[in-house]
Amino acid sequence: MMLVRAQDWRPRGIDDLEPDAWRALRQTGSTCVVAGPGAGKTEFLAQRAVYLLETGLCPAPYRVLAISFKSDAASNLAARVRKRCPPELSNRFTSLTFDAFTKSLVDRFLTAIPADWRPSHPYDIAFPAFRQVSSFLDLARLNAPEEWLAEVAGLGAGNFESRHVGAYRLPIVRPAPQTGKEFTIHRWWSDQLGAQPRSALSFVSLNRLAELLLRSYPHIRRALQLTYPFVFVDEFQDTTYAQYDFLLSAFGGANNAVTAVGDDKQRIMTWAGARIDAFDRFATDFTAVRIPLLFNFRSSPDLVHIQHVVARALDPTAMPTIARAARQVDGEVAQVWHSPTTAREAEHLAQWLVDDMAIRGRVPRDYAILVKQKSDDFEADLAAPLALTALRLRNESHTLGRTTLQDLLSDTFAKIGVALLRLGATRRAPDAWQLCSAALLEIRAVASGDDVAEARTEAELTAFLTTLRAEMANTPPTVENTVALADQVLAFLDVAAVARTYLEYASGDLLAIMVDAFQQHLAASAPGATTWGECLDAFEGVGQIPLMTVHKSKGLEYDTIVFVGLDDQAWWAHRPGDPEGLATFFVALSRAKQRAIFSFCRERGRRQRVAELFQLLTDAGVPEVAI
Repeated sequence: MMLVRAQDWRPRGIDDLEPDAWRALRQTGSTCVVAGPGAGKTEFLAQRAVYLLETGLCPAPYRVLAISFKSDAASNLAARVRKRCPPELSNRFTSLTFDAFTKSLVDRFLTAIPADWRPSHPYDIAFPAFRQVSSFLDLARLNAPEEWLAEVAGLGAGNFESRHVGAYRLPIVRPAPQTGKEFTIHRWWSDQLGAQPRSALSFVSLNRLAELLLRSYPHIRRALQLTYPFVFVDEFQDTTYAQYDFLLSAFGGANNAVTAVGDDKQRIMTWAGARIDAFDRFATDFTAVRIPLLFNFRSSPDLVHIQHVVARALDPTAMPTIARAARQVDGEVAQVWHSPTTAREAEHLAQWLVDDMAIRGRVPRDYAILVKQKSDDFEADLAAPLALTALRLRNESHTLGRTTLQDLLSDTFAKIGVALLRLGATRRAPDAWQLCSAALLEIRAVASGDDVAEARTEAELTAFLTTLRAEMANTPPTVENTVALADQVLAFLDVAAVARTYLEYASGDLLAIMVDAFQQHLAASAPGATTWGECLDAFEGVGQIPLMTVHKSKGLEYDTIVFVGLDDQAWWAHRPGDPEGLATFFVALSRAKQRAIFSFCRERGRRQRVAELFQLLTDAGVPEVAI
């Protein structure tokens, strides 16, 4: 492919970038890009990747590495890059989650991990629950030397692993503990490494082991640095102690250009160990230039004004952002609803949604219902009243085996599987054909430009779809029939080949988890469907209103958000001035493109703890309406 001169390069798929985005895109060293909601962080990273690849600033065989926190964010970024530059270039763009990247290093070089910290092969993935950590700390306290009892007793289950285990840099040779905290951390590691019948490692532990590996073997670290001269880190405000230390050991002090993108005002993961000083440390450790992006391409000017009021509560020096989206609604763009009972709240919400969709020509997926926590409880309150108006609620946090519905729908295998079924249900699905055709070429390892192999693969796909269409035309959508169809899709794709093709499945049991969830959700989507098209619509949430926690909504956007549960019960841990609570409120508000509704119900609780949130809305001119 002919390369483009850097000075001649233009953005792909969009008209232009804002001036500061151009400056950040052309930076040769490390950069800290501070980008608020709606700034187009993912698009900026995609454009920078294409710029580096098409101009030859990242020449073959070198690669660009992008690290995200969520699998759907990693997939979205990779898809944008593939769409914007040819395969021979986009194939040199690697987009992974932090956990997938560190786990792949541990799995590949497990025998090189120092013996004192080496897990069994294979090992299990652990997800320590609060109760398990609490029981562990109780036992640690009972077994601690007397002089350390007070220190061990001061460790809390809520942040022990994320804050203390995550921040502890493992010595190559394990020494005797010198403090009560070290004593407890060493016991934690002994329990994980010595678990029977094999080690059970959390992702915090995998992050720490990957960092230890790089520190123990500089040639592995050097190989990483040579492979990835350019590194992106998305949602940098959520970087944990363990993740930041890994990043520093992997790419600090080298010539690699690391681009960290994020927004302190959206830091809502401190409970999970996010560093509160990540940006400041990064600027110092990587000698990074700080560049703010000030455009907001998502929200209308009125919503941007309200967001700025909340932003200044988080950071009094916050600069106003410039709204680039037009207002599309008449009347108020934000309201606070005040209802006496949950029944009245749900009844009003259902009718309001029906009326608004009719007036504005919107569909259910244009709306989202956000909650602080416990989405299952809110589903119980809202699902039936919405169903009375023919609206279906979709709980994105619904558990499917060892994953959630939201994570399943962003998974690579699930996207390919449902696209194949779409092609079985209808011939008119060009997007599904494009996805399946491209995926099958990857899975069958067909080299670009091999016309014979490409034709053979297309014929294989066509033959499979002919058989699949005939079967789907002659069988109704039942639970039993979904099992048979899922088995056919799995056999055709070849699960082992899928695992070899996509890096996120290269090790561990993620693919098995997603296959199981795919089968479960397909079976659950069949009841009530009269056609396979309706079954697949139910699978993908077509015509359904998503319900999710604010944490699950990060990175998403909707025409209208309705935040239900703005009360002391849902916000039981909030204290005035609490930065994480304010940031959570800011994230919820900033998901909206055109309108934001906040609902308070007296039956659920009082509003003393959250009085400052109501005051911020009042200061921004948001009216309160009794319903």
